[in-house]
Amino acid sequence: MKTLNSKAVAAILSGAVALSCASCSLFGGGAKTEDIVDAADTFAKALASCDAGKIAKLTSDSDAAEDLEELFGNDEYTDEQLAIADAVADTIEYEIDEESVKIDKEDASVNVTFTMADYETALGDGEFADADEAVAAIKDCGDTCEVEITFEFEKDEDEWLISNLGDKAYSKLYGFYGLDVSFMPDFVIVTSFADHDDYNTTVVMTVGFSEDLSDYADGFTFDIYLNGELDYVDQTQITFDGEYAICTLYVPGGVEPGTYTVTLKYNDEELVSESVDIEYPESGDQSFFEGDVFLCTVDFGEFIEEYLQDNGFDVDMDGELLLDLYLTLGADGTYTLEPDLTTFETYLEDYLYDNMDEQNMIAFVGVSSAEDLEATAAEMNTDVDGLRDILIEAMVDSVIANVTGDTDQGTYTFDGDTISFVSDSLLDFEGTLESDGSISLVNDYFSPDTGYVMEFYYVG
Repeated sequence: MKTLNSKAVAAILSGAVALSCASCSLFGGGAKTEDIVDAADTFAKALASCDAGKIAKLTSDSDAAEDLEELFGNDEYTDEQLAIADAVADTIEYEIDEESVKIDKEDASVNVTFTMADYETALGDGEFADADEAVAAIKDCGDTCEVEITFEFEKDEDEWLISNLGDKAYSKLYGFYGLDVSFMPDFVIVTSFADHDDYNTTVVMTVGFSEDLSDYADGFTFDIYLNGELDYVDQTQITFDGEYAICTLYVPGGVEPGTYTVTLKYNDEELVSESVDIEYPESGDQSFFEGDVFLCTVDFGEFIEEYLQDNGFDVDMDGELLLDLYLTLGADGTYTLEPDLTTFETYLEDYLYDNMDEQNMIAFVGVSSAEDLEATAAEMNTDVDGLRDILIEAMVDSVIANVTGDTDQGTYTFDGDTISFVSDSLLDFEGTLESDGSISLVNDYFSPDTGYVMEFYYVG
């Protein structure tokens, strides 16, 4: 009986191992091309349907999956942008190049070509009345664009997962999300006109349309041009009232003289322009002034902090406190200088509430700490907020009664460009007719030491 030596045994075992490996390869023990194609098909479907949940389950790159989820679900997209994205996504098709499959043990790759409507050509530079028109343009587009992506897989137990989701090619596939498309509704303008108020503080253009503007408000803007030059860019406001758009420029001290052109636009496309002229009297034309009214807006905030500190209150006050003063020159040689206390009282309440923090309340009440402030409030059967209301009400009454004073009356006379005012009850003062039609007054009432120059502008 023959026996096998050790070398023969080793050779047989080696051959058996080799045969075993070969059989695995031949009879399905390793990865097949079909496995990679199937995995690619599943992932391509998830991409084409923009399904963030499925994409996340089929990839090992969780960060890139989260980025795609944010891309699909961005809360800042408008309804129009979402409608356009859905329309493009509905056209996505793909083709897997089975001959490009490569397998290397636990890794594999395959090339996939995605085809979709050429949305850039479909949308172009055109303007659409609404999203429906843009969607229709995408659906009717006969041109297509392609995005080629190499899917790279890695084996995870029994699954093939995408490992290169962070590649730029995937972002290119979804370039249609968040597109900035210009919409121009088919507006019908019924009426438009520009005007100014009697005080020359406001220029306004009103435009009436054939439909309610509630759904379009975000797209409207307007520009103000003074004598052909863009101006007042930070002092304008647009409001809507049903089918009306109201474009307003407001300047408390009065606008400059000249021709004002108001241009209403939608998505930067000009819709309508209207103009209005504002004139002021020439310097020295004394007859023009007689019987007319001038307005000066004083920032009383410049004085209120100094006034309070001079009266023993260690406070820190911020912000504007506007007071409108009206100067009327009567044709009979009399004048009145009257503050608008009704409007000022509202401004004053807002100003005090904005400045009535804990530190200032401590100063006004005359205590030394927050605890003392609470104790004072308790003595008055209220809390700190209630005490704040009480303080502000008392201060408003005091300021209205004692700081702004009553209407000043008296007589005035001209001497060239100088106007002399003789008051019936306050200090006399002088004014100057300026070249722009305004009157400059120095009224010691507001600042006895240095005087306060006030510019009064003709308002009617």
